[in-house]
Amino acid sequence: MDRMTKRPRICSLAVLLAILVVPTTGCLHSILATGIYLWQGGNVVPAECEDLIGQRVVVICRPPSSHEYRHAGAARTIGKRISKKLEVNVEDIDVVSPQEVDNWVDEQDWDNFKDLGRSVKATRVVYIELDDFSLYKGATLYQGDANVKLSVYDMDNRGKLMWERNVGQILFPRNSGIPAADKSIQVFQDQFVEVVAEQVSSYFYEHDPNASFALDAVANQ
Repeated sequence: MDRMTKRPRICSLAVLLAILVVPTTGCLHSILATGIYLWQGGNVVPAECEDLIGQRVVVICRPPSSHEYRHAGAARTIGKRISKKLEVNVEDIDVVSPQEVDNWVDEQDWDNFKDLGRSVKATRVVYIELDDFSLYKGATLYQGDANVKLSVYDMDNRGKLMWERNVGQILFPRNSGIPAADKSIQVFQDQFVEVVAEQVSSYFYEHDPNASFALDAVANQ
């Protein structure tokens, strides 16, 4: 079944689900608009980097060196979510299990990340560096703030750098903070980790570049 055949069925289901859940969500107009947008094809742009297609790929996310232990859990979760998104969206990819990455991280030095690629027989290493990662804007407001650098290494060519992108600052929400009293820090961190993972992984598959504009609304849920 090709992509154009799938889209009407998926969007019809989305609209049907929206009608069924509207009594509890009150979001019918928003969901219907999204369904119509998808039906029309959206504003899809191609992958910026296609070097992962058909490759065995390992993903590793390094926390900020100044807060390595404090944010180690968030970095691992970002790596796992990016691994999953690549597995779902990149054609013929073979993604190394995040559990194998966790085992390596527990025993090795971060500077030896190419050894991880060799040990799991990966042909590509996706290396994400968090130069900064924070969840607070002041004492009483949440605002996720991460500075991200993304690199891909070719393990078939002695670990040579083949592609990189300075993703830069990722803010969530973009324009304002969220009162910390509105939700737990665990819930907010989970939302922010998902935002980071989505923005980073989208460099490797076609996506809607405008999807992030609605994230501030999601932050307040």
